Order: sequence, then structure tokens, then C-alpha cells
Amino acid sequence: MQRPERLRIKNESGQLQSLPDGAEYFQDLGGEGEILFLGLGPAPGLAPKIFPEKKSFYYIESPALTAQLPEAYTIPDNFKQITPDKRTDISGFRVIMYTPGRRLFPSFWEPLLAGLAMSRTGITNKKRDKTVWIPGDKHSLLVPELCRAFADEGFTYRVIEPDAMRRKLLNLLHSELPELVLSINFKGLDSSGEIFFMLREAGVKVAVWMVDNPFHVISGIKSAYWKDVPLLVTDHWFIPALKKHGATKVEHLPLATDTTIFNTGIRPYPDLDKRTVFVGRSSFPMKDNFFSGCTFTIEDEKAALQAIENATKPDFAWWEKRTGIDKFWPGREIRNAGFKTEQSGLIWRIISLQKAGKALTVFGDAGWSKYLPHADLRPPVDYFSTLPSIYAGAEINLNMTSPLLPYGLTQRNFDVWATGGFLLSDYTPGLSIFPEELLPHCTFTFPAEIEEKTDYIRSHPKLTKELSKNWLEIIKNEHTYKNRITKILNFFN
Repeated sequence: MQRPERLRIKNESGQLQSLPDGAEYFQDLGGEGEILFLGLGPAPGLAPKIFPEKKSFYYIESPALTAQLPEAYTIPDNFKQITPDKRTDISGFRVIMYTPGRRLFPSFWEPLLAGLAMSRTGITNKKRDKTVWIPGDKHSLLVPELCRAFADEGFTYRVIEPDAMRRKLLNLLHSELPELVLSINFKGLDSSGEIFFMLREAGVKVAVWMVDNPFHVISGIKSAYWKDVPLLVTDHWFIPALKKHGATKVEHLPLATDTTIFNTGIRPYPDLDKRTVFVGRSSFPMKDNFFSGCTFTIEDEKAALQAIENATKPDFAWWEKRTGIDKFWPGREIRNAGFKTEQSGLIWRIISLQKAGKALTVFGDAGWSKYLPHADLRPPVDYFSTLPSIYAGAEINLNMTSPLLPYGLTQRNFDVWATGGFLLSDYTPGLSIFPEELLPHCTFTFPAEIEEKTDYIRSHPKLTKELSKNWLEIIKNEHTYKNRITKILNFFN
């Protein structure tokens, strides 16, 4: 016997999905009063049969689903439609949810459900505390630095385990109503937007600081809710692209330094005072898994090498044009351009290190051994304890910015100068946040310049000392995480 063909529609991410049929797909969310269905499923005639004693019903349906329904789809006459807006309160109904709809169009349903959940608690009546929640743990990216900076601004901070944000949010909000939740790269938030809308309904400000390629981050998000989230990006190249894809509030917030970790009181690392030093990985963790299915062909490698030879860095903007990708979201197609960029970045770093001369020391993973067999290779070091002393002790610290961030900067662009060290960095437009007169002797535009630049630096110690002093003052006064916290707080004004 042939199965009946299920109704199929495109979900929020543009993927075709079937609408399952059956009473088991309707969930009673409780409440008292008239019955309100949130979605009716593929067979609207089934809904009244769940409550045969009732004569009339209300319903809400996602407009994106309604637009795809066939002409044969008919709704019983005893159903009255409610068209929701931002002020719609459904707490006066007994609410029945067609559960697949929530997965299909989360950015439509989650705000309604968040409003319902909050109306049934006393959370919105609570007084907000001068507290910030930062999802992660004490070892997570930027968490220690941000906690210290918020504490300096008079905030109490809570580091919330990301899974606890998803499983225990209402309990957490009952115990404390924070002023702000600051997520790094959407950590602690979910793919559907449930957490974000619950926090917003509770009156909590939410911001996401994307310190990596933003479209790599949101490529794993299936709901369009990210467009409603206030976004901060370390690389302002992405601002027009994010707005083009629907972001409603996005601003530039570069990285910075934490002067409790990086400062001039650090004892320099021994035996590096005549060395050019690079500290970094040859590859980031879980790279193969993240870029699964992506390709970097021989032709791609040749194109990247040719670009570098022509004094062009094959960064994300370069590959985006070359691959012709116009739609960065939804879907993961953008990761293919990202993988080509990442592989080009490895080539850029290898060539740069090969041009750094014989006085090169590299602290990093074992992967460097096959690319730099004659260099002074040393094991990875701890960011908080050993790295500051290396920056302070090296004659020249070398920086190559990830091409995944065309206008981005790295922590080295701030941390090295904060220790009183000297940095030679590849140029990106992100350096425009610093005085232009400080850049010429501290940057290179392509790897072939590195040897000449390092020779000049070594032969002009007075200039080097003066530059380090000027950079140190700029970093301390304008580019600490305390400075960034001020901008984060002003972001909502």
C-alpha cells in the first residue's frame, strides 16, 4: 500500500521538510480559556477532533508557512485566526502547539512562546541587578579579561556554563535578573533563538561579540533570529555584508589587551633578545571537522601563491570574489570560501616565517616542523603565564593576521606593545584605529619585505625604543578591555 504524500514546505533556512501528521505532534502548553492552536499542521481538520467537546477555536499560523500552502488546504469554519504583533498576549488562552512548526520557523514562534513563558512567571517584575552574565567557563576565550573589566566598572559578573543557559534559564532568571548577557561567538545561545527571545522578554540586554569570522559563526544557526541580535564584530569589513543579510544592529568593536596580564613589569623570557619570535598554531583545533566537505585544489593553491607573489594577500574578501559566493547565509556554503582562505593563510604564514631570517624562533604546535625544518621550534606556551614574558623578551615579535578577517587584528596587535615589546605585523585596514605615523616601520604588506624590515629595526635601536614607548601609551590609554566595556555599555544607548 502506497503511503500518502506528505505536504512539504521550505523551512526558515530554505530547506524542504515534510509536515508530519498526527495528534501526537500537538503539545498542550497549558493555560485556561479558549483554545488557541499555534499552527494547525498539514491536516487542519484533525485539530478539532482533539477537543470534540469544543465548538470554536482560535489559531495563529506562520506567514512563511501560509504562503506555501496548496489551494486544497482548507481551515474549518469554526477556527478564527489571530494575526500576532509585538504586543500580542496569548496568556489568556489554553495553548496547543503544533511542535514541528517550532523547528520549521523558529524566529516566528520563539518570540510568542517566550512571551507566554514569561507571562507565567514573576521574572519581569524583578529588579534588574548590575550584573553581567558571560556564557563559558574560566578558560573560555576572553572570559577572564572581560570579567576583570566588568568588575572594574562596578558590575558583578557571572560565568554561566553554556548548557546551563539552555537547560536552566528560568531558574537562573528567578535567582538573578542581569542587566546584560554578553556572548562570545553566540556561546550559550541556541540555534533556534529560544534563549535570546526569553532574555529579551525578561528585559535583559543581549549582545554577541563575534571575534571570529561572523559568517562562520552563524553558518551553524538555522533560525533567522540572529538578525535581531545586537552584534559586535572585531572586523568591520563584515558590517555591510551582515546588514545586507538582515542584521539590524551591528557595530565595530576591536580586540584589546588586559594590562593585568600584559604590562611592562613582566620579567623578559631569556635568550630571545636577538631573536625574531612568532607564537602561534599551524592549524586551529577541530579544523577538519569544521571544514568537512570543503576543498582546496591544486589550482586554488597556485592561485594563492600567485596572489602572494603579486603582493596581494588572498584573504576572505579575495576568495569571496573568486568563488562568486553572494549568499553567505543560510547554509554552510560560505565555509568553502573560508576553507580556501584558511589554507591560503597557512601558506601566507609559512612564506612569512621563511622570510624572517635565521634568527627565528617559533613557539607552536608540532605541525610547524614540516614547514620550517631549520627554525628554532619550541613547544606551545600558556597565554596567561609565559606568553607575556616572550613578548617582552623578544627583539622582534612577528604577527600574521588571519586572512579570515580581512580588516581584523589579533591579540598580538595589542598585547605585545602592552609589555613594552616590539611588533612587526602584516598590514590590514584594521590598523586604521591606530595613529598612521606609528605604522610604517611596524608593518609589512607582503612577506618579501620582512627581511628588510627586520634589518632596519635592528639597526635603529633608538627608533625602535621610541616606537615601543609611543605604542605603549596608545594601547594603555585607548585599547584595553576596560575601554571596550565602555563601548559595549554605550552600544545600547
